[in-house]
Amino acid sequence: MHIERSEARILGTVVEAGGFSRAAEKLGVSQSAVSQSIANLEHKLNTALLTRTTPPELTEAGLRLYRYSRMVLDEEHQALDDIAKIKSGALSTLSLAVNSTVNRCYAQKLLLDFCALNPLTRLKLDVAPSMELIKGVDADRWEMGFGPFLNVMPGHFACQRFFTEKRYLIVHKQHEQIDALLSEPLQALREIPLLTSYLDSSTKKKAGERLRDNFSSIWEVSHLGLRIELARAGMGVFYLSDLLLDDLDDFVVIEGLEFSIIERQVGLYFKKHKPLSEGAKRFRAICQAHFVK
Repeated sequence: MHIERSEARILGTVVEAGGFSRAAEKLGVSQSAVSQSIANLEHKLNTALLTRTTPPELTEAGLRLYRYSRMVLDEEHQALDDIAKIKSGALSTLSLAVNSTVNRCYAQKLLLDFCALNPLTRLKLDVAPSMELIKGVDADRWEMGFGPFLNVMPGHFACQRFFTEKRYLIVHKQHEQIDALLSEPLQALREIPLLTSYLDSSTKKKAGERLRDNFSSIWEVSHLGLRIELARAGMGVFYLSDLLLDDLDDFVVIEGLEFSIIERQVGLYFKKHKPLSEGAKRFRAICQAHFVK
């Protein structure tokens, strides 16, 4: 046995309108249609639901079904209201993490555009190291990540590339070993730390093939500004995006090495089999409009 939503709606309307004729007017149907629907429901349940008085009164069984009808209809109204708010952005959340370069170069513009078009959407935003972004999206900490791709991204990720980034190995011009770094960089780097947000140990690679093997140690510093200041103080060398290179005229590129320049594809990624929220869809559209000409 199954109670149709329309049957519950008609019963509730009869009770709240105070009669069959008023319920018919409210529902936009004939009085006979309302009466027939109640009679069919009583026949289905094999019990009386209303007394045919003026106004009708609920029987004990009718009261129980009326309470159920109110719950169903209230839930329907709430769902419709929530859907309207989601469409306007009021109940949507943009859950996004970006890496430091995207944050410094693009995040302000993209997010200001997003907020101007979606003032009711809630924001959950973080800046994190590139590898942490991928792990976080995979673990559902964020819905989307915006940063560099791995050479091989997880198979269950959807990726949309927006630009190619070159990262240059740089050192401050006043570093105490600047001459050696520019003339014999491979040897000099073995005495100098690499400042980076994150560096995989790459244990599957042979010794000598790992990037970390070319430096005295690895200092993991997630904040780009702090990496710059540490390098400025002569604490180490670090990689900087070509997007930011012109902003730091007191640094110089360490050239002549296989790893002097690292090229990476940068864009949005998210789980391909998980539907995007309305906020994520709208932010993706803004990124497409900005980068895809």
